[in-house]
Amino acid sequence: MADILVVGATGFTGRLITRYLHNHPQRASFTFAIGVRSKAKGEQLKKSLGLDENVQIVQLDVASYDQVEAAVQDAKVVINAVGPYWRWGTNVVRACAVHGKRYVDLAGEPHFIRKIINLYDYLATKTGAIIVPSCGMDSVPADIMVYLSNQTLKKALGPQTELGLSETFYSMRVTPSGGTIATVLNTYEEAPRIQVEEARRDYALSPVKGAPSPRFRFAVREPFSDPPIYGAPSLIVLSNRPIVQRTSGLIQFALSSARTVYGENYASEKTVRPLAYGPHFRYAEYVVPGSGSFLSAVLMGTLTLAFSFLFVAPVRWLMRRLAYQPGEGPSEADMQKGYIKATNYTSTATAPQTWAKTVFHGQDDPGYLLTSVLIAECALGLLLDDDELPVTARPGGVLTPATALGEVIVRRLQATGRIQLESEILKSAEESRKTR
Repeated sequence: MADILVVGATGFTGRLITRYLHNHPQRASFTFAIGVRSKAKGEQLKKSLGLDENVQIVQLDVASYDQVEAAVQDAKVVINAVGPYWRWGTNVVRACAVHGKRYVDLAGEPHFIRKIINLYDYLATKTGAIIVPSCGMDSVPADIMVYLSNQTLKKALGPQTELGLSETFYSMRVTPSGGTIATVLNTYEEAPRIQVEEARRDYALSPVKGAPSPRFRFAVREPFSDPPIYGAPSLIVLSNRPIVQRTSGLIQFALSSARTVYGENYASEKTVRPLAYGPHFRYAEYVVPGSGSFLSAVLMGTLTLAFSFLFVAPVRWLMRRLAYQPGEGPSEADMQKGYIKATNYTSTATAPQTWAKTVFHGQDDPGYLLTSVLIAECALGLLLDDDELPVTARPGGVLTPATALGEVIVRRLQATGRIQLESEILKSAEESRKTR
């Protein structure tokens, strides 16, 4: 039996995850196996990465539930790096839910996540399985930044504080791999359009409805920026916002039914209230173009609207011809040139407003090198830090990075030295007080 099973280890991102686990400072504390469709490719991967003989090769085809189930039963935590998840992910989630395992993936596909919530969330709570989709660039930074902003505001103002508007502004350099492009195209070619659209509606993944999201605007000024910096609507909000809203909804549900869900020992307001965002919480995301000017943001916002043309078959054909193929991606040198700086501003719901500012900064390509860090640390947190997981993880189910891991993933990401997180109170443009 291996502690961690990496499914899809020979794929582009799977290789990076495997390499990161192999070189991890806590490597002596866990074992792992690589799940591959081709044993020959598994042997090649072991040789190219210098994996020791203790790393097992598990041959499986994710299209076969019987093969997946047999592999999953021998692991404690499963990392699923095989996408598109709408096409290939259900069997792995099902096996983990049935056998009470812990699971993480890179699904930036709300329609897939909605499907597994409907199919396996209840079952997972009965078997104790913890299913955590979207543990990469989609959607750990967004989810954890709002979580930290909430903690910062409550430490400053008290546990009854409720959140209002929360906005995240991204600056990044990232190159999409063939697998990412395949996932985008799969959304428009295989997933039923009505299910894609339903999963993108406000609170489609949340058990509790909240306040409506901010309306679409071509350019939005970043709070407290002087001179002004503008962001454009972000495409990744389509995958991040549902996760952030699910976090809010899961905590709000827990607050209203804590005694039933968590039992007498965890039913107190003191335990759950500090985690809640409140009914007035709203979330939005923007990407800051190179100059951050109003005009550049408007132009990028116009390009964002053009994304809808992916419903047109010739546009998808052209995208497929120009992009990397599945299994391919940017070079190591190009990935090392990547970076991400994401800044979240979250206000209190009531006047006088107080703002928290949380910054997530990472060096290296956020879609691949940093994503391998994010998902591996999520898996290791579920494996090695069980006693420190938040109360919201205890019932199991289909959770989110924040509700499954909370402070565990914050601490782990900081410890990598590759990601920095800071959170502070902003009372005005001039006055601030750091809490991290």
